[in-house]
Amino acid sequence: MKIVIFAGGSGTRFWPISRNNFPKQFHPLINNKSTIELMVENIVPTYGWNNIYFATTEKLVSLIKNFFPELPTGNIITEPIQRDVGPAVGLAMLKLQKLGAGDEPVTVLWGDSYAGKSESFRKVLNLAEKKLRIEPKKLVWLAQPPSFANENVGWIELGEKLGEEDELSYYKLSGFKYRPKLEVAEEWFESGNYAWNTGYFVTTPNFILEKYEIHNKEVYSVLSKIRESLDTEKEITTVQEEYPKMPAVHFDNIVLDNIDNSEAEIISADFAFNDPGTLYALKQFMEEKKSDNVCKGKVYNYDTKDSLVFNYVSSQTVTTVGLDGFIVVNTPDALLVCHKDDVKRIKEMLTEFKDTDLERLL
Repeated sequence: MKIVIFAGGSGTRFWPISRNNFPKQFHPLINNKSTIELMVENIVPTYGWNNIYFATTEKLVSLIKNFFPELPTGNIITEPIQRDVGPAVGLAMLKLQKLGAGDEPVTVLWGDSYAGKSESFRKVLNLAEKKLRIEPKKLVWLAQPPSFANENVGWIELGEKLGEEDELSYYKLSGFKYRPKLEVAEEWFESGNYAWNTGYFVTTPNFILEKYEIHNKEVYSVLSKIRESLDTEKEITTVQEEYPKMPAVHFDNIVLDNIDNSEAEIISADFAFNDPGTLYALKQFMEEKKSDNVCKGKVYNYDTKDSLVFNYVSSQTVTTVGLDGFIVVNTPDALLVCHKDDVKRIKEMLTEFKDTDLERLL
């Protein structure tokens, strides 16, 4: 089975820790390791470097090579520019199809999240692979039973239980749900009929590209032009010229919004999935109890609670007084102070930096 780890995102909700040239998936956030390193550690022992691919942008290729020198150079799939997840997944599937893996199982993972229980995660991947080898025209979603009412992740509604194998339960798909309000997440959590949507899935390139052909002809037509150039001297030039012509469209809009529930299954298993998608979500992961502060660097808190305070400037001490539910991140060139309820608005703010002097901070 091939594994594709997508690592091209800029992690804007983690600003100012995450920057365009060094996004959050490469930062040592968890036990002095990055999420992308933790993910690779999970899968290399079973699948080996030859079966692992990275999908990323040109500006991050050198980072991938520096982090993982064992990776074959040909296993980096490069986008000339970002065009959202839809084109990125399409290009990766096209490459694997060209390699002769059209009907082979392929796992899609995301470098800015990880699975904390390695053995359990590998069991899930093994079961998904077995299912795809029997039914290659399918998508098997990997879901995590919720441990709390998380409003920072998507959810999946579980349909009828189809069976159990190797102590793993699998279900029909009932529907995908996006990040809910807290009160809705609490309802889903209590119901027991939902799981966290990890974004990880196992499918085949042929199945996915068929969906592209049916549901987004604009993207598919560009991919078809790129396909003709693969493994020729025109490949690099063609990708650079044609890829930017694709619209920025999400994978969900092409495939998930159009997939028939009979074409998908869900394996719901506890592999300790964690997606620190925002700075406050990182705080929630690292805390022992909600009132705890999570700190890094020289920090002194007085009567402060439920806050994340990270200081990356060794010559300074960051002090706080009376904060409750705040994010404070101090870096050499930028300081962020934000209430936890507004942490999602960081991404909105950064759009105003473009084409100004502040663009240098992105």
